[in-house]
Amino acid sequence: MTRRGAKNKAAEMRGPINGLIVEYMRKHNVENVREFADIVGIGRTTIYDLVRGRSTINGAWMKPSLDTLVRLATVLERPTHELLYLIDPEAPGADVPLSAEVTQVPIAIAGHAGAGPDQNFKLDGYTYVEREFATGRELLAFRIVGDSMAGGTHPIYKDDLVIVDRRLEGEINSAVVARLIGDGYVCKRLRPGNILDSSNPEFLDPQQAIITGDRIDKIIGKVVRIIHTSL
Repeated sequence: MTRRGAKNKAAEMRGPINGLIVEYMRKHNVENVREFADIVGIGRTTIYDLVRGRSTINGAWMKPSLDTLVRLATVLERPTHELLYLIDPEAPGADVPLSAEVTQVPIAIAGHAGAGPDQNFKLDGYTYVEREFATGRELLAFRIVGDSMAGGTHPIYKDDLVIVDRRLEGEINSAVVARLIGDGYVCKRLRPGNILDSSNPEFLDPQQAIITGDRIDKIIGKVVRIIHTSL
């Protein structure tokens, strides 16, 4: 089956979140539902049940576990409650407007940030945070490449999303995203003397483990939230 055929086939099935899955597959050139299941890290049978719109003997949707729902929401970059109400439109609260404190607002994913080599590849898309969290902040998100920050009290792993507040230039020992001269972005720990270093003691790249101030164009902002892509 061609890639177009696989995606059209998925779109024709009855699953309540197929539109989101097909949109992701087209955007990321995912060939089939099996490959999507592997990307999400969820059993293929579970994904097939969702896509096919499989129901119980009384006609109710087969409902995924909370862990499965969170994994899907993370990969699809949609609020978890949105998927919940699509799958179970009769769940308590589905017809109740969310309060301002928990309403989700989109944050643009600006690009990759290297926790390792610098990155200057732009990305399209959004992640979501609570309106209360976003109020009074100027937020941007970056997708992490590399593992130089995969250590310390708050490790940041490859493929994680970090959200930075552009109004905060960072504090000593805090994680920040910086643009290097040459327009690449890195995610590092800010140290005295405007030096950036890595929290992973096993990351030993001499060019990227420590970045001196003369290589920094601008501190974009302090990391205020880490969204891990694996549970």
